[in-house]
Amino acid sequence: MSEFEIRVVGAPPPQNPVGPVRRVVRKIGKAAQAVLMRPRIVICAGLAGFVMVAGTPHVGWDYECRHPKRHGEPCRSYFSCDYYGVQGRRIVFPEYGETCGLVKMLPLDWQEIAGGLER
Repeated sequence: MSEFEIRVVGAPPPQNPVGPVRRVVRKIGKAAQAVLMRPRIVICAGLAGFVMVAGTPHVGWDYECRHPKRHGEPCRSYFSCDYYGVQGRRIVFPEYGETCGLVKMLPLDWQEIAGGLER
């Protein structure tokens, strides 16, 4: 009898039933793995989040001084700054003493976007 080797061939033994917490953890793990395996999704989501929070870049084009200035003097206080960017021309009224920058991040104008959808 010592010449025979006994092996069990077939399916593995049944696993213990999986609880609801472990199922949720596995689903979250699989979702995280799917996101990390596709970097374009992460990059696009990050870019969309940045646009929602910080806004889009606009280039300063024109400005209006609060006070009349003499020839050769720089404007010290601005009444309005005109910027051009993704949503066209945007007029910004800076606080007293603020300057008009060449490039400025302006948040999206959601009222204009919603107004365009109603038409």
